[in-house]
Amino acid sequence: MDDFIKTVKPQKVYLDGLDKMISVANIAFYYWYENKERRPWNAFMPAATLEQAFYKTLCEFPLFAGTLVTDSNGMVYVQVNKDNPNIPVYTDSACDVGFGTIRDDGFNTKLLGKDLDHARDVPVPAGIIGNKKIKLAEIHVMRLQGNSGVCVFVSVAHCLVDGQGYTAFVRRWAEINRWLLACNKGGNEPLPERQYIHGRLLLSEFWNAETDRIDPAISSSTEKNSTVSKWIAWLSPESRGRIVKALVLLSKRVNCYFYIPQEKVSRLCLNVKENSAKGQRLSTNDILTATIASLIVQSMRIVDIEAQTKPIPTIMRHIFGKKTEEQREALISVAVSLRPRLTQPDVLDYTGNMMIARHIPVPLDLVVANPVPSTLAKVSGYIRSAVNDTDAEYICQFGHLASKSPESYMQLFLGLLGYKYNLMVSNQALFNHYDVDFGMDIPALVRPALLSFPNLVLIMPCHLGVGKGYEIAMTLTTDVAAKIIQDEHWMGLVARCDYGV
Repeated sequence: MDDFIKTVKPQKVYLDGLDKMISVANIAFYYWYENKERRPWNAFMPAATLEQAFYKTLCEFPLFAGTLVTDSNGMVYVQVNKDNPNIPVYTDSACDVGFGTIRDDGFNTKLLGKDLDHARDVPVPAGIIGNKKIKLAEIHVMRLQGNSGVCVFVSVAHCLVDGQGYTAFVRRWAEINRWLLACNKGGNEPLPERQYIHGRLLLSEFWNAETDRIDPAISSSTEKNSTVSKWIAWLSPESRGRIVKALVLLSKRVNCYFYIPQEKVSRLCLNVKENSAKGQRLSTNDILTATIASLIVQSMRIVDIEAQTKPIPTIMRHIFGKKTEEQREALISVAVSLRPRLTQPDVLDYTGNMMIARHIPVPLDLVVANPVPSTLAKVSGYIRSAVNDTDAEYICQFGHLASKSPESYMQLFLGLLGYKYNLMVSNQALFNHYDVDFGMDIPALVRPALLSFPNLVLIMPCHLGVGKGYEIAMTLTTDVAAKIIQDEHWMGLVARCDYGV
């Protein structure tokens, strides 16, 4: 750590609208490694080397040691203080549960007890009250019983990085660890150099365009003079985090993981494409997203019919959004990467948020219809058309919408709650989570931690040792999750379900 502190330089980086829109969440994953070769303690993910590699990596990601600050104009920035850096939490501990037990119970982190309680889904200070600052990164290395394996938990404030920036950090940590292990064995190869861009100037020129292509139901939300959105936006990051954390805790969330084999995905895609509009090209992601959207919205509708009382997220919708009886559309949001859509040569090195949520209003009657191939083809068509339309001009306008005033990002965020039936889907296959090799082989499994809000879905690639296919990770309210695992069409696709782990 001392070597890292010597490298700290004072700096201030203002966040843009895309950063701030996602500032109420962390990106957090568990990387599970099995000690297949039964290496001794000092040869399998050795603690000293792993920690040394972490702090060397931190030298290349200095904002992780910063503090979030809201200035007098309502703008949010990351302040790195040379004399008092906000050092990330780094913990290395052991538990009395073996890798085989964890694997047989669906990699259930609850078996590890409360040792990972600090693995927060929302950026909040460690204390409920007081002046403690939010830690922008938290690491926990959990060593399993009998040196049978290791769980590496990595949580980073989403306002600092998107999925690509997050995995760039974790892969670099693994790369430096491999290099140190080689050096300890007498190797003398130099550490490969990497370039990372953390400043926000790269995108600032794009946020100066007026908007006329964003869906009116979404863009109009930033025109409302919402006292609530202004109040939340101007809060300190610590107070805002505590409020959001309190709300999401009331939503009774649960994680569910569904493994769908490649042969079933291929059959689903073939059937849907045969029923699509002539000349329309649908991707596997379009079809999986449409299938997931149909499943979640239908389950939400069933819950609505069976019980009129709803958890806090629906109360929020009534406060900030449309009345229930006005609902005619469901909102399907898809994470779209800006990197291949912009022409700047440095976009691939940028670690900040370059993903936007492409919000796609779809007729509710269509989404809740029987999920036969012809219906799914129509929903997939809405998704494909919207993604195709997400070009550089659209991106500029969305960024302008989120950045034009200190509170516009919060107005936009809360405005989306006007859709009672909404979900967000992100395909994580873009980010190469299974490339994170610390020198002991790639992970046996990579899974997200509990996500910040219900109806968030990650489409995860699978370890090739498991078989080709996808693992669908969903954070849901418990009542919606109960309906989903009873859905015959969905469970007919699923080969394995790990519920509530």
